[in-house]
Amino acid sequence: MKDNNADLEVTIMTIDQDLAERDYKEFLKFVSKEKQERIGRFHFYKDAQTALLADVLVRYEICKRTGLSNWQLRFSSDEYGKPYLVNDPHTQYNISHSGNYVAFAIDSKPVGIDIEEIKPIDLKIADRFFTKEEASFITSQFADVRIQTFFQIWTLKESRIKFEDKGFSMSLSSFNVLEEPSENTSIWYHNIPLDRNDMICHVCTKQQERPTHSVISLKSFLHTIV
Repeated sequence: MKDNNADLEVTIMTIDQDLAERDYKEFLKFVSKEKQERIGRFHFYKDAQTALLADVLVRYEICKRTGLSNWQLRFSSDEYGKPYLVNDPHTQYNISHSGNYVAFAIDSKPVGIDIEEIKPIDLKIADRFFTKEEASFITSQFADVRIQTFFQIWTLKESRIKFEDKGFSMSLSSFNVLEEPSENTSIWYHNIPLDRNDMICHVCTKQQERPTHSVISLKSFLHTIV
């Protein structure tokens, strides 16, 4: 097994095409029977495809990191539903997807990642789920950037909740992501650059250094794995 005490790594996949039926069936062979059944319950092909690609990306990146083969990987879930690798619990990972993007983060320490497509939304949601400081910060922005600011805060908060691994027991309004880091800060947020201004991605981690990240297309991924 490889040394997995490497730095935090983030991989972003852009789904730049639909999977051909042949490739879809081939990818299904890489995932568990349980996951195949869950994917099969999606009503829309796009949703099934994204879920399948997310699972295959997780497996591919973990195998590359640990040296384990796909058939050696054994997954389970903790009390909050967060999956973990049974046969290498020191490998920490997290996955998120939105629009035509899948975001994956892997580390030897807890990590959370969230990616969101920026689209029209009722900003009153901020009053319900964010702190007063965060909601006020959104309304203080120029009108044309308020929605983008909302999703900036939303992805920060979602990545933090996934990092903490407390599920729905941790309220979005229980912490303020706008607070400046202090000398005792043990949690850090990093923005992951994307090639589009209608998507935003943040990762929450224990490391202050920026993670290494790569953006790959589904087309190139197909050439790598199939």
